[in-house]
Amino acid sequence: MSFKKDDSFCVPLWINGTTLRPEDSPTYDVTTPPSQSLTWKACAATPTTINEAIQSASQAFTSWSKTPLSERLSILSKAADILELKGDEVQYYFEKEISGTEAWSSFNLNFCVGSLRSIGDVLGDTLRPEVIKGKDGMKGTIARVPHGVVGAVSTWNAPLILGLRACLTPIAAGNTVVMLAAPLAPMTHYFIGLILHAAGLPAGVLNVLPAPPAPKDAAEVVETLLKHPRIRCLNFTGSTTVGRKVHEVAGRYGKPVIMELGGKCVALALKNADTDKLAQELVVGAYLNSGQICMSTELALIPSRLVPTLIEKLISTIPKILPHPRLPIITHHSKQKVLKLITDAVQRGAIIHSASISSDDQYSQLDFLKELAEDTNSSLPPLFLTKVTQEMEIYNTESFGPVFCILEYKDDNVDKAVKMANDLEVGLSVSIFSADEDEAMNIAGEIDSGAVHINHMTVYDNPAFPHGGVKASGFGRFGGKWGIEEFTYIKTITAAI
Repeated sequence: MSFKKDDSFCVPLWINGTTLRPEDSPTYDVTTPPSQSLTWKACAATPTTINEAIQSASQAFTSWSKTPLSERLSILSKAADILELKGDEVQYYFEKEISGTEAWSSFNLNFCVGSLRSIGDVLGDTLRPEVIKGKDGMKGTIARVPHGVVGAVSTWNAPLILGLRACLTPIAAGNTVVMLAAPLAPMTHYFIGLILHAAGLPAGVLNVLPAPPAPKDAAEVVETLLKHPRIRCLNFTGSTTVGRKVHEVAGRYGKPVIMELGGKCVALALKNADTDKLAQELVVGAYLNSGQICMSTELALIPSRLVPTLIEKLISTIPKILPHPRLPIITHHSKQKVLKLITDAVQRGAIIHSASISSDDQYSQLDFLKELAEDTNSSLPPLFLTKVTQEMEIYNTESFGPVFCILEYKDDNVDKAVKMANDLEVGLSVSIFSADEDEAMNIAGEIDSGAVHINHMTVYDNPAFPHGGVKASGFGRFGGKWGIEEFTYIKTITAAI
């Protein structure tokens, strides 16, 4: 197929509707897990090119913000058609860059096509001005107005969904965007710019520049973005650690931010939970995309009476859902981080469960982990741990890998399980499994989390619903009318009548 690229290709910058490869632009290697073989190269953003992109977006904002809503939606609808038509191409880039499965790339593709087509369902009502009359006789028109130039920092693990999410709602609401593409998935994000341009999006409305992979260089580029007076707000998706640094810089320049950060998502089962359903949802929720999703299930709080049965069902369910014994991890460094957390837990008494190891002898398990660490491929088998305690590092630290922990609680002590979930620093997504929906709804009201899903895995998103976290999982919301509100500000216009 003509769209296939070899390792001599270099992903360009997308500025003002044009592909750019400046001679002085630094480049870096993009690799494919698990072998980490060279896929292609990418140009990295610099302070100079960031300023060029902001200038382009600023000039485009004047006309784009005045473009009738019907025209904006027509462009986005056409983009959906083009994206659907070019699905094979974008899935090729997606799978090459993150080694995502065909099922995961297909889900991303279909989600994005649906998002482009459905954004208009709530856009008009959300942006429609409201007229009110004050008791003093003044008439007030309350309007929602686009901010201007929006900065966006996206990430790699669901590159099509998260790349489009970073720019779609701001653009639909009348803003223009400068987006820093994930350094691990620059081609997928660049392709979003091409699709929207082909659909008729005017030059400068969306600019896409790969973020540099080195943390120091990335920090310089993000600060350049935030300190520019034309940047009015920023949306960021990434880890809590990096998000806190970005938030600090944004605060320095007085810029509002919308952030979806890390999770340590909990599945809470009640004693009447269906263990077949529970096992299936845990396997998919923990191992989808190798556990490299902010909403991945990382902790399962299970009544003691259900644990033995659940372990058996998990062991039998894993190979049925995951036919491959190894799951790719995005980088070797990420793999080693996951193994470090598991090793610490085993040394403190946790037990590994996997189709790859049958012994519960601690030394055999440590040898097993050592062999995994020495393997040069960045892949791991799907694992889960029992005998985990709150003192272990893995209890509080997001692994972002194919492992979750089972923690037991006494069958009738649901309050303790709720407290364990709420005591976590993060609060992005929680699942509750119960045969009694009313009981589950009552418990859902007590959970500190941006989302609670009943009898469904922690991984769930819908473009019509608000999505985001609380506590250290971020603030602000993407999705539906709530996302549109985030990318507009309220203007009050009064008239004496």
